[in-house]
Order: sequence, then C-alpha cells, then structure tokens
Amino acid sequence: MDFNIILGEAILTIASFLILLFVIHKFAWKPFNQMLETRQKKIADDWQAAEEAKNKNKEALSQIDSQLKSAHLEAEKIIRQAQIDASHLRDKMIEETRQEQSKMLQMTQEDLKVQRQNFAENMQESLVHMAVAMAGKVVRREISEDDHRQMIQEFINRLEELDEQR
Repeated sequence: MDFNIILGEAILTIASFLILLFVIHKFAWKPFNQMLETRQKKIADDWQAAEEAKNKNKEALSQIDSQLKSAHLEAEKIIRQAQIDASHLRDKMIEETRQEQSKMLQMTQEDLKVQRQNFAENMQESLVHMAVAMAGKVVRREISEDDHRQMIQEFINRLEELDEQR
C-alpha cells in the first residue's frame, strides 16, 4: 500500500474527527453542559430545600414537643386543682352534714323533753284524779277545792323531785 494513501486517509480521518469534534462541541456539548449544569443546580436546590424542610420539621417537632409538655403540665395543674376543689367540697359537705345532724339531734332532744314534760303532766293529772278518787273513797267525804289543789301541788312537787333525781 502506498504511504500517501494511508497518510491521506489518516489526514482525512483526523480532519473528519476534528470537524466532528467541532460540530459536537458547537451543537451538542454546550447544550449537554447546560443540561448537566441545570440538572446539577436543580439537585443542589432540591438538596437545599430538603435541608430547609428538615430544619423546619425539627423546629416544628420541638414546638410540638414544647406544646405537648405545656399541655401535660396544664392538665396536671387542672387535675391537682380539681382534687383540691373536690377535697374542699367533701370537707364542706361533711361539715354541713355534721351541722345538720347536730341540729336534728338537738331538735330531737328538745322534742323528747317536751314529750316527757307532757307525759309527766298527763301522768300527774291522772294520778291526782286517781288519788282523789281513792282518798274520797277512804275518807268518804268530799275534798274541798283548796285541799284538792294543795294535794295536787304537793304530788307534782314530789314527782319533779323524783324526775330530777334520775
């Protein structure tokens, strides 16, 4: 083979290759580089946005934790206050019940006292009538009104003395 032919083909190949490189560089390399730069910038922006979102989420999470702790503290405070209020209410109700019981006991004692007095008076009156009737039968005479009253008063005084001795 001829050296000139090989050299010509080699020069033609190199020239074709250089023209191809120029065309690729002019029409394909710049758009390809721009596409890579755009993509690289988009990835960097997305990465930055993700970092910012991550930081915002951390801040939001810390705020939520803070609010949750605050809510727990407030709930505990409300529960303690409710317990204190319930205790005060219970103590107040117990005191009112005791006062009511005391009043009822006092009223019952007063009622009992009145009933005893009425019973004693009725009993005295009955006993006086029986005593007068028996005395009248024994003596077979009528007792005067003044004698009758004096005897009743003496009998009442004796019953009161007996009642006081109890």
